[in-house]
Amino acid sequence: MDEDFHCEALRSFVLVRLRRAPSERVLEECQICVLEAMQQISAKAVLYDLTKMEQAPASVLLYQRLLNEHLATLGIRRAIVVPNAMIAHLARLAFGGSDFRLFYDDMEGAELFLRDASPFSSADWSVRVIEERRLRERRGSRREPGGRRERDAASL
Repeated sequence: MDEDFHCEALRSFVLVRLRRAPSERVLEECQICVLEAMQQISAKAVLYDLTKMEQAPASVLLYQRLLNEHLATLGIRRAIVVPNAMIAHLARLAFGGSDFRLFYDDMEGAELFLRDASPFSSADWSVRVIEERRLRERRGSRREPGGRRERDAASL
């Protein structure tokens, strides 16, 4: 388990608890864990517990939105539990454009919201495999000074 987040497959949803302010790398690792757990329990529902999360930079939050776009065809339902309006605003930045609902310190309500999520089907398998492979390859490439990855620089 990573110390920045906790991810586990529960009965009918995946529970993700973010601690501290996440980085892009933490979000990628968390995304891989979520994909594996969703396939394990055959459900497309994720409960994000952000009650202990610290404020993250907007660029990191927008990166989460990009990660979500790669999985848009899966139709994942997300419930996001937040402690206050500031974290709620950050969650809207990160998850806007996807199927999500915010809950203020209401884990029970979040779980009820996820009750009717679609099951993870065999047709979803290919999307999961492609995204997981993409993230693992991205994590394996090193960054050059200036923020470009080695592969990106070679293609210029």
